[in-house]
Amino acid sequence: MTAFVLDASVTAAWLLPDDASDHTRRLYALIRRDEVEPQAPSLWQWECANILANGVRRGRIPTPAVEGLWSVLEAIRHRVELHELAPAQHKASLGVAVDAGLSAHRAAYMWLARSLNLPLATFDKRLIAAAPACGVKILDIATLQAA
Repeated sequence: MTAFVLDASVTAAWLLPDDASDHTRRLYALIRRDEVEPQAPSLWQWECANILANGVRRGRIPTPAVEGLWSVLEAIRHRVELHELAPAQHKASLGVAVDAGLSAHRAAYMWLARSLNLPLATFDKRLIAAAPACGVKILDIATLQAA
């Protein structure tokens, strides 16, 4: 079964209708059917909430739609293995942020992918650019197959 670290930028495609694609819908279905093993730092949940809040603020999501969109996340939440970073891991993640020129929250995804030796599922251009120097592969969502 394919395991990977799931970045919130991919999750945004399930929450913002204009970001969706066939590939992101297929990935969501694979997660729902337990055919892949997504991992994420625990901050993923906060970032998902932030995507919705910013979507409303920017007029991309009507306020009444937020509850239904949150249920999209609830449908997969128990299938995403969340990793709570210990203080030493936060410090290591900070090192990744400084070395790779990333924000601390972006570095948490990179650090987790590197620590678990897993590819990173992301659309974030900064993470994609920093991945080779960090020794992290980017998951090609278009070619992802069920196990």
